[in-house]
Amino acid sequence: MRQIKNIKSIQVFNAVAKTRNLTHAAREMNVSQSSVSYHIKKIEDEIGAILFDRRPDGLRLTAKGVTLAGYVERGLAAIMTGLDQVSDKAQVVRLAVLPMFASRWLSARLGSFWEDHPDLQLTFQNHNNSYARMTTPSDFADLGIQWGLGNWPEFDAIKLWDERMVVVCSPEFLQRHPIHILQDVQDCPLLHVDDDRMWAEWFRNAGLDLARNGRQTMLEDRHFQLGSTVNGLGVSLFAESMIQSELRAGLVVNPFGHSFETAFAYHLVVPKAVQLSRSANMFRKWFLALCKASHSPG
Repeated sequence: MRQIKNIKSIQVFNAVAKTRNLTHAAREMNVSQSSVSYHIKKIEDEIGAILFDRRPDGLRLTAKGVTLAGYVERGLAAIMTGLDQVSDKAQVVRLAVLPMFASRWLSARLGSFWEDHPDLQLTFQNHNNSYARMTTPSDFADLGIQWGLGNWPEFDAIKLWDERMVVVCSPEFLQRHPIHILQDVQDCPLLHVDDDRMWAEWFRNAGLDLARNGRQTMLEDRHFQLGSTVNGLGVSLFAESMIQSELRAGLVVNPFGHSFETAFAYHLVVPKAVQLSRSANMFRKWFLALCKASHSPG
């Protein structure tokens, strides 16, 4: 069986492949920059291939470097998983969360998890629906919550529940811009996050043309969007499950009095290149059971 001569060189290569910078990789590995250069040259000499192009603006992986980087990342992740599975210590689970989902839905339900798993530690990493688009998502979190259509090729995605959308605005906005029929929305300022795909779906289902609306504002995150909606800046689409408290309090109103079907939903996503640790699998199992129970009929 062929042996890996120096696992340290593999670890250094992994750090450089991720950072594309010798200085940053040296800092991450807690070694000197000359040591990083030595290990990269060593592994290139051993396999007889150039792994990085050295350019004035930094390092770039060659085609062979890209191939090796994929195997190295998966291999080191598998080793860490194995160490976790034979260890008596529970590993910290990093969960990428959407701030509104975390504050409106997840936080109120975490008590039961810690009752069942008092020794397991959770770390929450906020993202603005960007986890599934990260180049190395496993550096950010072990698994995460993502809003969308579920079509992320580098992830295994499980829809948490079927969602419905509501059109909302502030009472003051509605007085200034009466909305009686679907066509009235076409002349209103539209607020959205990420892109206009949700509004595009709503307009398409309503038989209307989104392109006719020239008054759109892109906002950074859902909380900013909600605040802007409450302050009367425009009309928003929100997942029905996330906006109930504002509707009950009268901070926003639903001019149509009903919700709309959507293909968008919250998903639990796991990078395909990563094997979950025992602790992460425990959280995944608990979380999916919770979602199923909380959205079961009756």
